[in-house]
Amino acid sequence: MLLALAALPLAACAGGGGGAAWTAHTPGSTATVDHRAWQLFLDRHSFAGADGVTRVAYAGVPGTDRELLDQYLAGLERVPVGRLDRAEQLAFWLNLHNALMVRVVLGHLIASSPDDIDLGGPFAAPGPWAATLARVGGAPVSLQAIRTAALRPVFRDPRWHYGLCEATLGGPSLPRTAFAGPTVDRALEDAAIGFVNHPRAVRVEADALLLNAFWRRFRDDFGGSDAAVLDHVAVYADRELRAALQPGRPVRWIDDRRLNEWPGT
Repeated sequence: MLLALAALPLAACAGGGGGAAWTAHTPGSTATVDHRAWQLFLDRHSFAGADGVTRVAYAGVPGTDRELLDQYLAGLERVPVGRLDRAEQLAFWLNLHNALMVRVVLGHLIASSPDDIDLGGPFAAPGPWAATLARVGGAPVSLQAIRTAALRPVFRDPRWHYGLCEATLGGPSLPRTAFAGPTVDRALEDAAIGFVNHPRAVRVEADALLLNAFWRRFRDDFGGSDAAVLDHVAVYADRELRAALQPGRPVRWIDDRRLNEWPGT
């Protein structure tokens, strides 16, 4: 895969995740990253379920397309993200996270949930979240580091969470269109609306409001309290759902951590 930035020098690595190598940017930059290989992979192996949740036919991915994914990710590792403008940078991190997540699952096809994938050894927290999966700007990249060191310090609007897929049926879906700088804002807005108004995210029952535990895990990014989470949800909820978000209603947390595997593969 050819990258428009391949000839640019890598930014220096700083401590604390990627440091300045990850958070610096170039306002007005016209440099772009080529995500066509990721789009091709999504076109071939991701499918929209009848329930509106994207699935991936992991078991059906041939060796040639695994190599395609590896080559795409190797190309992203060479991108000097500090030479990108903010929108292109955001698209870069979202696509990198999701492609890494898919590659992790491809290496562990017997897992029924990504939480069952142990990449950190006997003393590490369960799941693949903190394991080093790549290097960008000379710094190790994990799924967790993309959230905490690349996105959170820079992009204060929490909508970026809706662009990150953890390969579960309960969380935000894998976007079937690769993110691109010029359209990333609209894509995240659509992702937020789609997730909030799906029953896996919010359900209203007689005795409680059922909210996806996604918002509990990342509550600090959504205002730091249950009330702030509800205020956020109300922004994206349709009229009927918004009317049901009554203050004081007990909250119960729900989630479906099963793998987003396409049935029959």
